[in-house]
Amino acid sequence: MNILEILKSKKIVSGNAIEEVLGISRAAVHKQIKTLKQIGYKIKSSSKGYSLIGNKNLFNEYEIESRLKNPLKICKTVKYYKQLPSTQTSVKKLAEKNFEEGFIIVAEKQTNSYGRIKRTWSSNAGGLWFSILLKPLIRPDEASKLTLILSIALKRTLKEYKIDSEIKWSNDVFVNDRKIAGILVEMSAEQDRINWIVAGIGININNKLPAKFVDISISLKEVLGREVDRAEFLAKFLAKFEEIYNNFCNTGFEMFVEEYNRDIAYKNEIVTIDDGYNNIVSGVNLGIDKDGRLMINTKVGLEKVISGTLRRK
Repeated sequence: MNILEILKSKKIVSGNAIEEVLGISRAAVHKQIKTLKQIGYKIKSSSKGYSLIGNKNLFNEYEIESRLKNPLKICKTVKYYKQLPSTQTSVKKLAEKNFEEGFIIVAEKQTNSYGRIKRTWSSNAGGLWFSILLKPLIRPDEASKLTLILSIALKRTLKEYKIDSEIKWSNDVFVNDRKIAGILVEMSAEQDRINWIVAGIGININNKLPAKFVDISISLKEVLGREVDRAEFLAKFLAKFEEIYNNFCNTGFEMFVEEYNRDIAYKNEIVTIDDGYNNIVSGVNLGIDKDGRLMINTKVGLEKVISGTLRRK
Protein backbone atom coordinates (compact mmCIF):
# COMPACT_ATOMS: atom_id res chain seq x y z
CA MET A 1 0.00 0.00 0.00
CA ASN A 2 1.21 3.54 -0.75
CA ILE A 3 0.16 6.96 0.49
CA LEU A 4 -2.12 7.57 -2.50
CA GLU A 5 -4.09 4.40 -1.81
CA ILE A 6 -4.52 5.46 1.82
CA LEU A 7 -5.79 8.90 0.82
CA LYS A 8 -8.22 7.36 -1.66
CA SER A 9 -9.59 4.93 0.94
CA LYS A 10 -11.07 7.56 3.27
CA LYS A 11 -12.42 11.10 3.12
CA ILE A 12 -9.81 12.28 5.59
CA VAL A 13 -6.74 10.54 7.03
CA SER A 14 -4.58 11.72 9.92
CA GLY A 15 -0.82 11.98 9.60
CA ASN A 16 -0.46 9.51 12.48
CA ALA A 17 -2.55 6.92 10.64
CA ILE A 18 -0.40 7.25 7.53
CA GLU A 19 2.77 6.92 9.61
CA GLU A 20 1.52 3.72 11.25
CA VAL A 21 0.32 2.05 8.05
CA LEU A 22 3.46 2.83 6.03
CA GLY A 23 5.94 2.68 8.89
CA ILE A 24 7.49 6.04 8.03
CA SER A 25 8.21 9.28 9.88
CA ARG A 26 6.06 12.42 9.94
CA ALA A 27 8.75 14.17 7.84
CA ALA A 28 8.52 11.41 5.23
CA VAL A 29 4.73 11.80 5.13
CA HIS A 30 5.09 15.55 4.52
CA LYS A 31 7.65 14.90 1.78
CA GLN A 32 5.38 12.42 -0.04
CA ILE A 33 2.38 14.74 0.25
CA LYS A 34 4.47 17.54 -1.24
CA THR A 35 5.53 15.29 -4.13
CA LEU A 36 1.93 14.32 -4.88
CA LYS A 37 0.91 17.98 -4.94
CA GLN A 38 3.76 18.80 -7.31
CA ILE A 39 2.57 16.25 -9.88
CA GLY A 40 -0.99 17.50 -9.86
CA TYR A 41 -2.88 16.01 -6.91
CA LYS A 42 -5.12 18.34 -4.94
CA ILE A 43 -4.65 17.51 -1.26
CA LYS A 44 -6.24 19.51 1.53
CA SER A 45 -4.45 19.70 4.86
CA SER A 46 -6.29 20.41 8.13
CA SER A 47 -5.96 19.78 11.84
CA LYS A 48 -7.73 16.43 11.30
CA GLY A 49 -5.37 15.25 8.58
CA TYR A 50 -5.25 15.03 4.80
CA SER A 51 -7.99 14.66 2.22
CA LEU A 52 -7.78 14.05 -1.53
CA ILE A 53 -10.06 16.29 -3.59
CA GLY A 54 -10.96 16.72 -7.27
CA ASN A 55 -8.32 14.55 -8.89
CA LYS A 56 -9.92 13.23 -12.06
CA ASN A 57 -8.12 11.91 -15.15
CA LEU A 58 -4.64 12.01 -13.64
CA PHE A 59 -2.24 9.51 -15.19
CA ASN A 60 1.10 8.64 -13.63
CA GLU A 61 2.96 5.82 -11.88
CA TYR A 62 1.02 6.36 -8.65
CA GLU A 63 -2.30 5.88 -10.42
CA ILE A 64 -1.04 2.77 -12.23
CA GLU A 65 0.38 1.13 -9.11
CA SER A 66 -2.73 1.93 -7.06
CA ARG A 67 -4.88 -0.03 -9.53
CA LEU A 68 -2.79 -3.19 -9.44
CA LYS A 69 -4.71 -5.61 -7.24
CA ASN A 70 -1.78 -7.98 -6.75
CA PRO A 71 2.02 -7.71 -7.00
CA LEU A 72 3.26 -8.60 -10.47
CA LYS A 73 6.72 -9.83 -11.35
CA ILE A 74 6.45 -8.17 -14.76
CA CYS A 75 5.64 -4.86 -13.04
CA LYS A 76 8.05 -4.31 -10.16
CA THR A 77 8.84 -0.70 -11.02
CA VAL A 78 6.86 1.85 -13.05
CA LYS A 79 8.30 5.17 -14.21
CA TYR A 80 6.14 7.77 -15.92
CA TYR A 81 7.45 10.64 -18.04
CA LYS A 82 5.60 13.55 -19.63
CA GLN A 83 7.69 13.17 -22.77
CA LEU A 84 10.40 10.86 -24.10
CA PRO A 85 11.91 10.19 -27.50
CA SER A 86 10.94 6.52 -27.09
CA THR A 87 10.03 4.28 -24.14
CA GLN A 88 11.55 1.40 -26.11
CA THR A 89 14.92 3.10 -26.40
CA SER A 90 14.82 4.09 -22.72
CA VAL A 91 14.11 0.55 -21.46
CA LYS A 92 16.75 -0.95 -23.76
CA LYS A 93 19.32 1.32 -22.12
CA LEU A 94 18.25 0.00 -18.71
CA ALA A 95 18.44 -3.57 -20.00
CA GLU A 96 22.02 -3.01 -21.09
CA LYS A 97 22.78 -1.87 -17.52
CA ASN A 98 21.37 -5.18 -16.22
CA PHE A 99 18.21 -3.82 -14.59
CA GLU A 100 15.90 -6.57 -13.36
CA GLU A 101 12.83 -7.93 -15.09
CA GLY A 102 9.65 -5.97 -14.49
CA PHE A 103 10.85 -2.42 -15.14
CA ILE A 104 8.21 -0.46 -17.06
CA ILE A 105 8.52 2.99 -18.59
CA VAL A 106 5.38 4.88 -19.62
CA ALA A 107 5.34 8.15 -21.54
CA GLU A 108 2.55 10.67 -22.04
CA LYS A 109 4.05 11.53 -25.40
CA GLN A 110 6.86 10.14 -27.57
CA THR A 111 8.75 12.25 -30.08
CA ASN A 112 10.75 9.52 -31.83
CA SER A 113 8.77 6.30 -31.41
CA TYR A 114 9.00 3.46 -33.89
CA GLY A 115 7.51 0.11 -34.79
CA ARG A 116 8.68 -2.84 -36.87
CA ILE A 117 11.36 -2.05 -39.46
CA LYS A 118 11.72 1.34 -37.72
CA ARG A 119 8.37 2.58 -39.02
CA THR A 120 7.25 5.77 -37.26
CA TRP A 121 4.35 5.57 -34.82
CA SER A 122 2.21 8.54 -33.84
CA SER A 123 2.38 8.89 -30.04
CA ASN A 124 0.34 11.92 -29.05
CA ALA A 125 -0.80 12.74 -25.52
CA GLY A 126 -3.76 10.68 -24.36
CA GLY A 127 -2.54 7.37 -25.72
CA LEU A 128 -0.91 4.54 -23.81
CA TRP A 129 2.75 4.19 -24.73
CA PHE A 130 4.94 1.88 -22.64
CA SER A 131 7.75 -0.68 -22.72
CA ILE A 132 8.45 -3.63 -20.41
CA LEU A 133 11.78 -5.25 -19.56
CA LEU A 134 11.49 -9.06 -19.57
CA LYS A 135 13.99 -11.84 -18.92
CA PRO A 136 12.20 -15.10 -19.70
CA LEU A 137 13.95 -18.44 -19.32
CA ILE A 138 13.17 -19.54 -22.86
CA ARG A 139 15.26 -20.28 -25.96
CA PRO A 140 16.04 -17.31 -28.23
CA ASP A 141 14.04 -18.91 -31.07
CA GLU A 142 10.94 -18.78 -28.85
CA ALA A 143 11.14 -15.01 -28.31
CA SER A 144 9.04 -14.08 -31.36
CA LYS A 145 6.05 -15.81 -29.74
CA LEU A 146 6.00 -13.07 -27.10
CA THR A 147 4.49 -10.76 -29.72
CA LEU A 148 1.67 -13.27 -30.16
CA ILE A 149 0.89 -13.66 -26.46
CA LEU A 150 1.00 -9.89 -25.97
CA SER A 151 -1.64 -9.66 -28.69
CA ILE A 152 -3.79 -12.17 -26.81
CA ALA A 153 -3.42 -10.18 -23.57
CA LEU A 154 -4.52 -7.01 -25.38
CA LYS A 155 -7.52 -8.74 -26.92
CA ARG A 156 -8.59 -10.11 -23.52
CA THR A 157 -8.26 -6.63 -22.02
CA LEU A 158 -10.39 -5.05 -24.74
CA LYS A 159 -12.98 -7.75 -24.13
CA GLU A 160 -13.41 -6.39 -20.59
CA TYR A 161 -14.63 -3.19 -22.22
CA LYS A 162 -17.06 -5.27 -24.32
CA ILE A 163 -15.00 -4.65 -27.44
CA ASP A 164 -14.41 -7.40 -29.99
CA SER A 165 -11.02 -7.19 -31.69
CA GLU A 166 -8.90 -9.13 -34.14
CA ILE A 167 -5.21 -9.91 -34.13
CA LYS A 168 -3.43 -8.99 -37.35
CA TRP A 169 -0.43 -11.27 -37.47
CA SER A 170 1.99 -10.72 -36.12
CA ASN A 171 2.06 -7.49 -34.14
CA ASP A 172 -1.14 -5.46 -34.51
CA VAL A 173 -4.58 -5.48 -32.91
CA PHE A 174 -7.56 -4.25 -34.93
CA VAL A 175 -11.03 -3.03 -34.01
CA ASN A 176 -13.61 -2.47 -36.77
CA ASP A 177 -10.88 -3.27 -39.31
CA ARG A 178 -8.72 -0.38 -38.05
CA LYS A 179 -5.56 -0.50 -35.98
CA ILE A 180 -5.95 0.20 -32.27
CA ALA A 181 -2.62 -1.17 -30.99
CA GLY A 182 0.83 -2.19 -32.12
CA ILE A 183 3.53 -4.31 -30.52
CA LEU A 184 7.31 -4.35 -30.92
CA VAL A 185 9.57 -6.99 -29.35
CA GLU A 186 13.36 -6.56 -29.38
CA MET A 187 15.98 -8.66 -27.64
CA SER A 188 19.61 -9.29 -26.83
CA ALA A 189 20.58 -12.95 -26.90
CA GLU A 190 23.43 -15.38 -27.20
CA GLN A 191 23.33 -18.70 -29.00
CA ASP A 192 21.47 -20.56 -26.26
CA ARG A 193 20.14 -17.89 -23.89
CA ILE A 194 18.25 -14.62 -23.81
CA ASN A 195 19.91 -11.71 -22.04
CA TRP A 196 16.83 -9.51 -22.16
CA ILE A 197 13.68 -8.73 -24.11
CA VAL A 198 12.02 -5.32 -24.34
CA ALA A 199 8.35 -5.36 -25.32
CA GLY A 200 6.97 -2.04 -26.51
CA ILE A 201 3.21 -1.53 -26.75
CA GLY A 202 1.34 1.43 -28.19
CA ILE A 203 -2.44 1.67 -27.73
CA ASN A 204 -4.73 4.40 -29.01
CA ILE A 205 -6.82 5.25 -25.93
CA ASN A 206 -7.91 8.90 -25.67
CA ASN A 207 -5.41 10.39 -28.12
CA LYS A 208 -6.46 12.34 -31.20
CA LEU A 209 -5.32 10.55 -34.33
CA PRO A 210 -3.51 12.50 -37.08
CA ALA A 211 -5.67 13.13 -40.14
CA LYS A 212 -3.59 10.80 -42.30
CA PHE A 213 -4.33 7.87 -39.95
CA VAL A 214 -8.05 8.29 -39.23
CA ASP A 215 -9.11 5.85 -41.96
CA ILE A 216 -6.72 3.11 -40.88
CA SER A 217 -6.51 3.62 -37.11
CA ILE A 218 -9.01 3.93 -34.26
CA SER A 219 -8.95 4.88 -30.58
CA LEU A 220 -10.71 3.32 -27.62
CA LYS A 221 -12.40 6.67 -26.97
CA GLU A 222 -13.86 6.63 -30.48
CA VAL A 223 -15.17 3.09 -30.06
CA LEU A 224 -16.76 3.68 -26.64
CA GLY A 225 -17.79 7.30 -27.09
CA ARG A 226 -16.12 8.31 -23.84
CA GLU A 227 -12.68 8.78 -22.31
CA VAL A 228 -11.06 5.75 -20.70
CA ASP A 229 -9.04 5.58 -17.49
CA ARG A 230 -5.61 4.70 -18.88
CA ALA A 231 -4.17 3.64 -15.53
CA GLU A 232 -7.02 1.18 -15.09
CA PHE A 233 -6.59 -0.15 -18.65
CA LEU A 234 -2.86 -0.66 -18.15
CA ALA A 235 -3.38 -2.40 -14.80
CA LYS A 236 -5.92 -4.76 -16.38
CA PHE A 237 -3.58 -5.50 -19.26
CA LEU A 238 -0.57 -6.17 -17.02
CA ALA A 239 -2.54 -8.61 -14.85
CA LYS A 240 -3.71 -10.53 -17.93
CA PHE A 241 -0.29 -10.52 -19.52
CA GLU A 242 1.37 -11.79 -16.32
CA GLU A 243 -0.90 -14.85 -16.29
CA ILE A 244 -0.33 -15.58 -19.98
CA TYR A 245 3.41 -14.92 -19.72
CA ASN A 246 3.82 -17.33 -16.81
CA ASN A 247 1.91 -20.07 -18.64
CA PHE A 248 3.94 -19.49 -21.78
CA CYS A 249 7.27 -19.65 -19.94
CA ASN A 250 6.23 -22.79 -18.04
CA THR A 251 4.38 -24.82 -20.66
CA GLY A 252 5.06 -23.23 -24.05
CA PHE A 253 2.98 -21.56 -26.72
CA GLU A 254 0.88 -24.45 -27.98
CA MET A 255 -1.92 -23.87 -25.46
CA PHE A 256 -2.60 -20.44 -27.04
CA VAL A 257 -2.74 -21.48 -30.70
CA GLU A 258 -6.48 -22.14 -30.81
CA GLU A 259 -7.34 -18.84 -29.14
CA TYR A 260 -5.02 -16.91 -31.44
CA ASN A 261 -6.45 -18.50 -34.58
CA ARG A 262 -10.01 -17.91 -33.42
CA ASP A 263 -9.34 -14.18 -33.38
CA ILE A 264 -6.87 -13.79 -36.25
CA ALA A 265 -7.67 -11.17 -38.91
CA TYR A 266 -8.15 -12.11 -42.56
CA LYS A 267 -8.61 -15.80 -41.79
CA ASN A 268 -9.30 -17.81 -44.99
CA GLU A 269 -8.76 -14.70 -47.09
CA ILE A 270 -6.10 -14.11 -49.75
CA VAL A 271 -3.19 -12.15 -48.28
CA THR A 272 0.38 -11.21 -49.13
CA ILE A 273 3.36 -11.22 -46.77
CA ASP A 274 6.47 -9.16 -47.46
CA ASP A 275 9.49 -10.18 -45.38
CA GLY A 276 11.29 -6.90 -46.12
CA TYR A 277 13.89 -8.60 -48.29
CA ASN A 278 11.92 -8.63 -51.56
CA ASN A 279 10.42 -12.02 -50.77
CA ILE A 280 6.64 -11.98 -51.26
CA VAL A 281 4.33 -14.84 -50.34
CA SER A 282 0.70 -14.79 -51.53
CA GLY A 283 -2.12 -17.17 -50.78
CA VAL A 284 -4.92 -18.06 -48.39
CA ASN A 285 -4.34 -17.26 -44.72
CA LEU A 286 -4.85 -20.47 -42.73
CA GLY A 287 -3.76 -19.08 -39.36
CA ILE A 288 -0.70 -19.98 -37.30
CA ASP A 289 0.83 -23.32 -36.42
CA LYS A 290 2.05 -24.41 -32.98
CA ASP A 291 5.32 -22.55 -33.56
CA GLY A 292 3.60 -19.24 -34.33
CA ARG A 293 4.38 -19.38 -38.05
CA LEU A 294 1.69 -18.10 -40.40
CA MET A 295 0.44 -20.85 -42.71
CA ILE A 296 -0.25 -19.70 -46.27
CA ASN A 297 -1.83 -21.96 -48.85
CA THR A 298 -0.09 -20.81 -52.05
CA LYS A 299 -0.50 -21.99 -55.62
CA VAL A 300 2.52 -24.28 -55.17
CA GLY A 301 1.60 -25.62 -51.74
CA LEU A 302 1.71 -24.74 -48.05
CA GLU A 303 4.27 -22.19 -46.90
CA LYS A 304 4.98 -21.26 -43.27
CA VAL A 305 6.15 -17.69 -42.73
CA ILE A 306 8.18 -16.69 -39.67
CA SER A 307 7.89 -12.90 -39.98
CA GLY A 308 6.84 -10.16 -42.35
CA THR A 309 4.25 -7.51 -43.12
CA LEU A 310 0.81 -8.95 -43.87
CA ARG A 311 -1.69 -7.24 -46.15
CA ARG A 312 -5.08 -8.22 -47.42
CA LYS A 313 -4.90 -8.94 -51.18
